[in-house]
Amino acid sequence: MEEDLDEGDISKVRILESLRINIGEAKNLTSAKDCSCTVRLDQEEVYRTGVKEKTQCPFWAEETTFDVPREFRQLSFFIHEKDWMKRSDSVVGKVALRRDDLHRYHGKDQWFPLQAVDTDSEVYGQVQVEVRTNEVLGGDGASLNKLTVRVLEGNGLTIIHNQCDPYATVTFRNETKRTKVRRKTVDPRFDESFQFELPKTSSAADTKTNYSFEDEANKHDLKIAMWNSASLGEGVFIGEVRLTLAAINLSSGVHKAWYFLKPRENSKQSRVELGSLRVRINYQQDHVLPSQYYGTLRDILLRSPEIEPTSASAVEILGDLVKDKVDAARPLMRLFYYHNAVVPLIKSLAHHEVSDTSDPNTIFRGNSLASKCIDEFMRMEGLHYLYDTLRDLLENIYDERKPCEIDPSKLKDGDSLETNLANLRQYVEKAYQAIVDSAMGCPTALCECFYAIKEAAQKRFPEDPDVKYSAVSGFVFLRFFAPAILSPTLFHLRTDNPDEQTSRTLKMVSKAIQTIGNHVNPDKLSNVNWKEEYMSPLYLHILNEAHMDGIKKFLEVISSTSQAQVKAIEAPITLKEGVMIKRAQGRKKFLGFGLKNFKRRWFQLTNHELTYSKTKESKPLCVISVNNILAVERLEEDSFQMQFMFQVVQPERALYIQANNCVEEKEWLDILFNICKTNKNRLHYYHPAAFKNGHWICCKATAETAQGCTQVTGGLPLSICLDIDPDRELERIHCLFMAHLQKLHSLQDACATQAVYQGLPLPTQTPVSIEDPKTCFATVSSMLSEILALEQKHNQFKKIRQRLTEYGSKQSPIGDHNCNSFH
Repeated sequence: MEEDLDEGDISKVRILESLRINIGEAKNLTSAKDCSCTVRLDQEEVYRTGVKEKTQCPFWAEETTFDVPREFRQLSFFIHEKDWMKRSDSVVGKVALRRDDLHRYHGKDQWFPLQAVDTDSEVYGQVQVEVRTNEVLGGDGASLNKLTVRVLEGNGLTIIHNQCDPYATVTFRNETKRTKVRRKTVDPRFDESFQFELPKTSSAADTKTNYSFEDEANKHDLKIAMWNSASLGEGVFIGEVRLTLAAINLSSGVHKAWYFLKPRENSKQSRVELGSLRVRINYQQDHVLPSQYYGTLRDILLRSPEIEPTSASAVEILGDLVKDKVDAARPLMRLFYYHNAVVPLIKSLAHHEVSDTSDPNTIFRGNSLASKCIDEFMRMEGLHYLYDTLRDLLENIYDERKPCEIDPSKLKDGDSLETNLANLRQYVEKAYQAIVDSAMGCPTALCECFYAIKEAAQKRFPEDPDVKYSAVSGFVFLRFFAPAILSPTLFHLRTDNPDEQTSRTLKMVSKAIQTIGNHVNPDKLSNVNWKEEYMSPLYLHILNEAHMDGIKKFLEVISSTSQAQVKAIEAPITLKEGVMIKRAQGRKKFLGFGLKNFKRRWFQLTNHELTYSKTKESKPLCVISVNNILAVERLEEDSFQMQFMFQVVQPERALYIQANNCVEEKEWLDILFNICKTNKNRLHYYHPAAFKNGHWICCKATAETAQGCTQVTGGLPLSICLDIDPDRELERIHCLFMAHLQKLHSLQDACATQAVYQGLPLPTQTPVSIEDPKTCFATVSSMLSEILALEQKHNQFKKIRQRLTEYGSKQSPIGDHNCNSFH
């Protein structure tokens, strides 16, 4: 850690961004139609909520989490009204937040007023221009100034009506000139120059004082506007840049820079109140240093399960410092999972928490670090188990859409309470049976975790015979099965949001499963007071001795170390599935690549194979063994003028696939890359573009079997099953400690004071409890030393990057008020 960062290390520092967005609700919308909300990175939709019917105050409470796969300037939320008569929804309004402002809203529930949406306000992209002046002598001896404007290229332009055929216009002193149209691209290359005359100077003296140039510079702006070509009439406005010549540096005779496009100068924002939207945004930007800088921090953290007492370990100290335990639990679990050290850590945290619990009925019911770590581990290790257990139940509820409402105040006209109750009982019974029958399929690592929980609870409360059940059921039912039934999309069990009736059914089935898990002793039922009286008939049916015995047996199996079930490695596990577009394979008779050659298909990836079929229920049309996936890479957009395309390279050919957006594209690429990277026959070189019209577009080779021209992506040492980047998790932990640096210093001082004056009260309140001041002091001191050393490396990186980043470059375009600041 002693060496400093240099410019050579800068290219190895990775800047990674992630977003966790909770879309809460909207209120006071201008109409009461069916509403949904979408999330966009710039103009690209990456998430859409379900539709809430006939309300001006829709309540969604939906969450999405994703790594940001590309640069973006603006995060936007659009409220849409469902128009059943039209193909496209109408837009009620939007909330647009600049990327550089997201830190202001981090982790907070915030209400934002909706803004009107019009063509002039939807401006994205940037343009590179070059401006130069040159002076020549006219025929009469007077000097003549020429202004030359060169439009070089655009980047990330707005797509209008699903197409972008851009051209640029340059206007100066009421004279306008335009470039040629570039077809089907959001990144056009123009490289066209235009000249404009500046007034003549009357004498050499005027030329020396530069009177003519400065006078004109203050009178006239130079405007570069981007337009989307229309088949009829004038083009559609995309955005513009206005430059005042006096404000740009032409001392060297030339000014060349990238600019953000801006709305039209006469664009007016509507003042009509359209309603408001409540969202919570967690935006994180990680500057991940090369691996060698994290070695000491990693070792300190991984030693935590061995530290006695647990309260003096680095992991427990971090949990005590951080208010939202999820922020600490997520990177900790991913780091320990990567190093195959989760179970010892959970055992240590569980015993520490139980030792401080006085009531067996409240065991693990708080939002402690231990409970949040176990929550995270269940989701990491158990998603495939959830899928196998609940898949059939969820399919039935979504597809059958049987009415299950049993609240008399919410019954619709024509509904029968008895019929609805019977339907609901059927679904709850199926959920119960699926869960208890799945015991032997519970992953071994989860069984070891549940055994540690049971062991800690029994040791703390030996006189309570039910605590071994309630401690485990609190996690399995309350925090695992019930939430997964309630919100299948959050657990990746479904890709589509349920309608309101289905959502209500899922909620009631979830409540019932949670209630079953809460009651493992029939003797205690007489003391139960139901909060929702209308659910009583259902509970009286399901809370019987037979069901409780089934739950007990299930809990005993999944919390037993002798449960040496080996869910066979050969058993297929669904890793990802969804609808995408693929190009037809092996159809050489087609010379063109029209829409007929691209088909929507249902893709499913397991640990054995990648398949696609016409629908989710139909038989696969194509099966690709994972052993035959030789490479997985992005496909250049020029191949088919289509975004978000990637290729799955097989021995005979490549399968070209288009994802729905950049987030989905990254998710498929990551998991497919993890699958194929261990393939001993994996390719070392590939073609980044398609074979088209008798040659490879990328290297012009004419043989379809020609060796690839580009080295395959090397990638990071990720875990096989999960996309875990250990350096990134360590960087997140470093940031958490830095955010509570003052508390760490206070804890160090308190430990030192208590160690010297043993038995005396501490002079100040400590941020965490101190059981062993000597051990705690050693841990905190080593943590502080490492955290501050890492922060020094980050400061060096920022300074070097700031020095190397040129204002006006593509990485730092001119246009936003703080765009020249470091990101």
